[in-house]
Amino acid sequence: GGFSYVYLVQDTSTSQLYALKKIRCPFGQESVSLALKEAEAYALFSPHPHIIPAVDHAVTSANDKSDPGSKIVYILLPYYRRGNLQDAINANLVNHTQFPERRLMVLFLGVAKALKAMHQYRVQGAPGGVQSRQNANKVRKEAEEADKDAARKARSRRKDVDIEEEEADIEQEPLMNGEVMRSQEGVGDGEIRAYAHRDVKPGNIMISDSGTSPILMDLGSLAPSPLHITSRALALQTQDLAAEHSTLPYRAPELFDTKTGTVIDTKTDIWSFGCTLFACLVGKSPFEMRSEETGGSLSICVLGGDWRFPDEESAANGGGRRKVKGKGKGREGEREEVGISEGVREVVRACLRVEASERPDVDEVIGMIEKVVEELPPDEGDGDAEVEG
Repeated sequence: GGFSYVYLVQDTSTSQLYALKKIRCPFGQESVSLALKEAEAYALFSPHPHIIPAVDHAVTSANDKSDPGSKIVYILLPYYRRGNLQDAINANLVNHTQFPERRLMVLFLGVAKALKAMHQYRVQGAPGGVQSRQNANKVRKEAEEADKDAARKARSRRKDVDIEEEEADIEQEPLMNGEVMRSQEGVGDGEIRAYAHRDVKPGNIMISDSGTSPILMDLGSLAPSPLHITSRALALQTQDLAAEHSTLPYRAPELFDTKTGTVIDTKTDIWSFGCTLFACLVGKSPFEMRSEETGGSLSICVLGGDWRFPDEESAANGGGRRKVKGKGKGREGEREEVGISEGVREVVRACLRVEASERPDVDEVIGMIEKVVEELPPDEGDGDAEVEG
């Protein structure tokens, strides 16, 4: 985001590499609570084999004389030397290679399991139980205290503002701003408090150093689910938040045009999951590809469900019908036509249904992928590349 930076750092005593996320929090622009929401979410879903854990975090004063209330948040994360799926996609495009299909589906099975932990989270339940919830609450309380301290320091330069009013404003930030633990208030132990990631994309899926396990990251976009759109104002706020936190080519149609009286739920992640799988198979999001082909707006392609596999007619025109043509390189930047198994295609098609109610839930996606993995032959030289966890 506009206030964050990521650095590669090394522990001088062990030579271990880490990724250090630094988030500036100018008073009145970026709250510590919002910046630490990511660490709060990591704590809640830890330990999970397919969700990145935070190693540590810290909040310090920015020591800015012109803004005494400003803070800096640091979040220390593991470093994965293989990078993320977007790095792998870029390498495939440059080298005219492709992912081994079965290995790719095994990776996506892990991503689906990470989403399942979020979509079906039960208060005090797995993956970390009571301890994870306590850790997440601790992060939240630390953030609240840091925001109150920022307000006190800012007041030293603005004598006309009542400190109690400022603190009250901080405590009453809308739930839409990403409250992870606050959304559990009133939910009993063992009951489901679902969350949607809201920004599933290749750049947010790291690859473990073993190369066999995906790690879902960047939980700063995490949102309680379902969200009932009860007013036009809430609909517009939801669209604005999506524009800020959900990457355009992977964003679900209901986040482009949010209507009053509808419900936004975890099916937004299923759409993004399908877009991400397509990007790994073809090289870019289906709607990036289609908007470039037609010269039309990406958002219009999304809202109309206008996409296709490279050898098919547009999904908006019946879809699924293969075009008969010879192999060979297409336009610059396109890969030679490659075979995509019908089972893999069906997973993408199921996820990319414009009506959210028609998309499968995460359990159905897992079932579809497990069936595909079982039916696909082993990749050449792959052995038994099974997903970890």
